[in-house]
Amino acid sequence: MQASTKINGTTFEIALKDSMSFTDHEAFRKLIVEAGRSGAKTCVFDLAGLKAIDSAGLGMFMIAKDEAKKGGWDITLRSPKGPVKTIMVLSRFDKLFTIHS
Repeated sequence: MQASTKINGTTFEIALKDSMSFTDHEAFRKLIVEAGRSGAKTCVFDLAGLKAIDSAGLGMFMIAKDEAKKGGWDITLRSPKGPVKTIMVLSRFDKLFTIHS
């Protein structure tokens, strides 16, 4: 997984690229800590560049959701494509997260 971050007003944006799997757990946790410390009200994960995600990757978003709830900020998932969008639909992530195409 490759990630880049930026702050846009009260929004912390994280753009993810390549694939997301268990081996990315530590790096993803660091991103969540960074988002929480930023003071942003919303964290947007831009998934347009993410080509694949496994069940561990999905689980990481659930961890992020818990951390956001504890920290008083929201999470939005943006632009999932191809297999990533398919697995999120099948996993009913649209019931758990705000997802923008």
